[in-house]
Amino acid sequence: MSNQTRILAVDDDVTSAELIVRVAERCGYEGFATSDSRGVTNLANALRPDVIAIDVNMPNIDARGLLQLLSEAGYSGHIMIASGSEPSVLRETQAFGVDQGLSIPFVMQKPLDFAELRNNLNATKSKAA
Repeated sequence: MSNQTRILAVDDDVTSAELIVRVAERCGYEGFATSDSRGVTNLANALRPDVIAIDVNMPNIDARGLLQLLSEAGYSGHIMIASGSEPSVLRETQAFGVDQGLSIPFVMQKPLDFAELRNNLNATKSKAA
């Protein structure tokens, strides 16, 4: 296991997930992307990411379902919500996750502002260190 900060980006649009990973790698993260929301808890257990970036609207399981599974699995890292949904939906999803005992310091609207993404990743990286 490396000491590098890890991120797992989950988005049904694989290009979006890979984009977050590319930006994170430039910030010194070890990055992983998946478009299959169903396997996230297994991936989180295997990879032990410090940060999981999730989209709100995904087939198979939505963000609330995913947040509930991560909470039940005892995930203790940070979660960043990155979605094209309305800001009110993003805030409600964040509040739901926090109520589940999860750390969700950042909510970002798509299309992503890369400077904001880098700032959030760097801030999260210093918290994870």
